[in-house]
Amino acid sequence: MPIRFWMQMKLRRQPLRGGWLLRPISEGDLEALGTLMLEAYKGTIDYEGETLEDAVKEVSTVLKGGYGPFLNECSYIIEDEGKMLSASMVVLSDEADQPLLVFSMTHPDHKRKGMAEFLLKASINWLFDANYEELCLVVTEGNTGAIRLYEKLGFRRWEREATDGETGDDE
Repeated sequence: MPIRFWMQMKLRRQPLRGGWLLRPISEGDLEALGTLMLEAYKGTIDYEGETLEDAVKEVSTVLKGGYGPFLNECSYIIEDEGKMLSASMVVLSDEADQPLLVFSMTHPDHKRKGMAEFLLKASINWLFDANYEELCLVVTEGNTGAIRLYEKLGFRRWEREATDGETGDDE
């Protein structure tokens, strides 16, 4: 089983660079988000043999508040011609007592273009404007692309043990 650890950042306004149109996630996005999740994680350090059904179930758990109330106001997607390219999903975690980025995912054909960074900055800005002070996440040890992005944004390792079943992120 992969080793995961917590990261946390003090929120500050982030400059948005990139010309992507984003929109908040809604419940109607369930199937497309499940497909994006499977495509984004398949073949990565975070892939553990999940099926499309598993991915849709995981997204449904997030949308229904399984990790804390879903914050659709700061959970975004980028799509092109009806196809989801990247998404960020944020909840208000009771366990961490602050906003938690549960998933950041980008379709493999669109990685390394800055979409994940763009969405995360948009989420961070919304949280900052809503007077939240910190954002946390759980990431898989060895997911160097995601860790590099999070550190660039100001996340630092948070001395708190991740438990089994906590989510990982993909850049």
